[in-house]
Amino acid sequence: MPGLRPQFGGERQRLHAVRAPLPPAALRPVGMSGPSGTRPYLIRRLAALLVGTVIACAALLTAYYGVSRNSPAVDGRTTPAIVEVAAAETSLEASFTAAKAGLTGPAGPVEGAGEEYRAQLNAANQALEQAAMSTVAGDDGQQTLRTASGLVSSYGYLIQQAVRSGTDGVLRDAYVAAARSTLLRPESGIVDRLEAVQAAQRGVLGQQVSFGRLLALAWTVAFVLCGGLVWLLIDTQRMLRRRFRRRVNPALAAGTALLTALVLSLTVLAVQIQRQLHAAAERIEHDRTHGGIDAGTLHWVNAALRGTQWRAAATGWIALTGALIAALVLIGLQPRIDEYRFRHQGPARPADSPVSALLGVGARTQPVTAAVLAFWLVTIGGMAYGDRQDEHRSRVTVLASWSGPEKQRFEKVLKAFSSGTHRAISVSYQGTTALREVLLSRERTGDPPDIAILPSRGEAADYAARKVLTPLDGVLPKSTLDAYGPQWTSRTGGRVYAVPVKADLKSIAWYDAAAPPRDLTALAADGAHWCAGMGGDDTSGWPGTDWIEDILLQQSGTRAYEQLANGGLKWDSDVVARAWRTFGSVFTAGPARTALAEDYTQGLFHSAGPGACALEHQGTFIRSGYPQDRHADFVPTPRLLPGADPRSTAREVSADYAALLHDSPQARELMRFLTTDEAQRVWSEPDQDRPGNPFRPFFPFFPGRPPLSFPNDEQLNAHIDRELRGASALCLDASDSMPPRMRFAFQHGVLDYLSAPGPRKLSQVLRDLESVRKGIAPRGDRVCGGS
Repeated sequence: MPGLRPQFGGERQRLHAVRAPLPPAALRPVGMSGPSGTRPYLIRRLAALLVGTVIACAALLTAYYGVSRNSPAVDGRTTPAIVEVAAAETSLEASFTAAKAGLTGPAGPVEGAGEEYRAQLNAANQALEQAAMSTVAGDDGQQTLRTASGLVSSYGYLIQQAVRSGTDGVLRDAYVAAARSTLLRPESGIVDRLEAVQAAQRGVLGQQVSFGRLLALAWTVAFVLCGGLVWLLIDTQRMLRRRFRRRVNPALAAGTALLTALVLSLTVLAVQIQRQLHAAAERIEHDRTHGGIDAGTLHWVNAALRGTQWRAAATGWIALTGALIAALVLIGLQPRIDEYRFRHQGPARPADSPVSALLGVGARTQPVTAAVLAFWLVTIGGMAYGDRQDEHRSRVTVLASWSGPEKQRFEKVLKAFSSGTHRAISVSYQGTTALREVLLSRERTGDPPDIAILPSRGEAADYAARKVLTPLDGVLPKSTLDAYGPQWTSRTGGRVYAVPVKADLKSIAWYDAAAPPRDLTALAADGAHWCAGMGGDDTSGWPGTDWIEDILLQQSGTRAYEQLANGGLKWDSDVVARAWRTFGSVFTAGPARTALAEDYTQGLFHSAGPGACALEHQGTFIRSGYPQDRHADFVPTPRLLPGADPRSTAREVSADYAALLHDSPQARELMRFLTTDEAQRVWSEPDQDRPGNPFRPFFPFFPGRPPLSFPNDEQLNAHIDRELRGASALCLDASDSMPPRMRFAFQHGVLDYLSAPGPRKLSQVLRDLESVRKGIAPRGDRVCGGS
C-alpha cells in the first residue's frame, strides 16, 4: 500500500493540471493582461451584451410596432369610419330619390315624401352620428361631419316645404330643386363634404397600410442591431471556449437561438400583417369604384384582418424575450466573472451600487447602461406620444357662409392669424350656405363653434336674446366698439354681441362690360333678361327679398325701408304692396318660373346663346364667381327699377357679423384679430395669379378712414368704393335685420308669389306675412345711416 502513494500523488497532480486554467498569456483575448485583466474584460463584455440587448429589442419593438399597430386601427376604426360615411352618403341619395318619386307621384298630395324617404333619412342621421364619433379624418373631418349633420336638417326642412306645397307643382318643384342643391351643390353640398371626409380617411388608410421609407429604415436598423447582437453573442462564446476550455455556454447559446427565433418570427408575422392590410385596402378601393362601400365591405375586412389580432399582440413578446435574453446573458457570464474575484493592489475603487451588483456591471459602465435605458424609455414614450401629438393643441373653430373663392380669401386671413404671433393656435373653418340650420344643430347638441360669422344683424340679436353669444364689451377694446357706431353693431340690453368684419354693396345691377347693352332701361323691363335664380338651400328666396327691399328703398325712401326692417310697417300697406307689384311686373309667369328653377349661382356669364340673361341684381360678393376672363361692370338700380327715383343715392348693403359663441382665450384672440387693420389688409390684398382682385371686401363701417387707393387693374373695385362713399344713405339689408322667423317667412313668401305672380297670390302672401309680423314685437334698431 505504501507503494501506491506516489501513484495517487501523481494522478492528483495530473488532475490538477487538467482542471487548472491555461496560462493567461497563452489564450487571453485582446485587452486581457493576465488574470487581473480577465474580470474587467468580462464585465465590459457583459455590459455590452446587456446594452446591446436593450438597444436591439427597442429597435425591434419600434419596427414591429410600426406594422402591428395599424392592424387594429384599420380593423377597429378606419374601416368602420369609412363605411359609416359611405352609408350616410348612400342613404341621403336614396332618400332624395324616394322623396322626389313620392312627391311627383300620383299619391304625392296624400303621402308626401313617403315612408322610404323617412327611413333613409333616419339611417343617414344615425350613420352621420356614428361617423362623427369614429372618424379618422382628424378635427377638420369631425367639424365637416358636424356641419353636414346640420345641413341634413336643412335638407329635411326643404323636403317638408315641398310636401307642404304639394298641390302647387311649381313651388313644390322649386323646393325639391333647393333640396337637391343642398345635397349636391359642388364643394359646399352635403355629398361633396362627405366625399372630402372620405378622401381624408382614405388618405389615413393609405398611410396605415403603406410600408414607407421610415418604416423600412426602422426595420433595417432593427436587423442591423439584432445581427450585431447575435455576432456579439457568438464572439463571446468563442472567447469563453478558448479561455475556459468549454465547448458551449448553454445560456449564451440559448440566448442566441432565442434572439434569432424572435427576429425570424416577427419578420414573418410583419409580412403577413402587411399583406392582410394591403388586401383590406384593395377591397375598400374595389368596392368604392364598383357599386359602393357598405356593410359587406366591413364584414370582409373584419374577416381578412381577424388573424392579425394575435399577431399584433406579439409586441408583448419582444419585451419579455428581451428580458429573458438578458437573464440568459447574466446566467452565462456571471459565474465566469465570479471565478476571478480577487482584490487588486492599488487605490481602492468605489464600491459597486446595488444596481451594479444586480447586473454585474462596474461603476464605469453604469452611465452607458443608464443612457441606453433612458433612450429606450424615450423611444417608447415617443411612439405613444406620436399617436396623440395633436390632442392638446389649441384649436379655434369658425363657422361662416362663405364657400369657394370667398372661403379661400377668408382662410388667408385665418392663416395670417395662425402664422403670426399665434402659432400655438390652429383654426378650423367650415363654410355653409345653410348656416342657421347648422349652427342651431350644433348648438343644441352642445358643440357650437367658437366663432360664427353671421349673415345678419337680426340673427345675431336672436342668438343674443337666447343667451347663446358672449358679450364683446370685455373682448374688444372700447375704441374699436365705439368706431363702429350704433348702425353697424348688434346690441342687446346695451351690450355689443356682434360686429361686422366686411360689407357688400347692393342696389346695383351687373352687366357684361365687354358688350354693354345699348338701352339698359328697356332691357331691364323684361324679366327674361335678368339672371335671378332664387335657389339658395334653406334660404331659397333671398335674392327675391333683395329685389323687393331695393324697390321699396328707391320708391319710398329710407323711412319706409327702416320701418319694414324693424317690424313697424304693415306688409299689406300701400308702399309695400307697390314694391311687390313692381317686382311682379318684371317677373311675370315665364321669368318667374325660370327664377324658381335656378340657383342664384347660375348668374351672369354662366349661360350663352339667345336665351342667356344679360343683367343680374346682386351684391358685390357675386363678382368672385364670375369667370376670370370676363369683365363685368354695374349700374345703380335706381336707373333701372320701375317707379324709382333715378337720382337716388341711397344704397342697400349687407354685412357679415362676427360673434363669439364659445368663450376661450384663443377665440378672444381671433375675435380681436378680425377687427384689426392687419386682418383687413390681408383680406384686401390682391392675388398674384389673378388681376383685379375680385375678392376684395369693403369696410364702410369705419367712415373715418382715409380713401382707399386702387391699382390700375382694380378699377371695378374703385367704382364700388366710390358708390359706397358717395351714397347719401347706406341701409343694411332689411330682411337680414328682421328676426329669423320673419325673414324665413319673407323668403318663403317670395317663392310662393313667384309660383303664380298676380293680384290674387299677392294678397294671400301679404296677408300671411302680416299675420307673422303681428306675432313679433317691433324693434327700434337703426338700419339706415350716412355713408
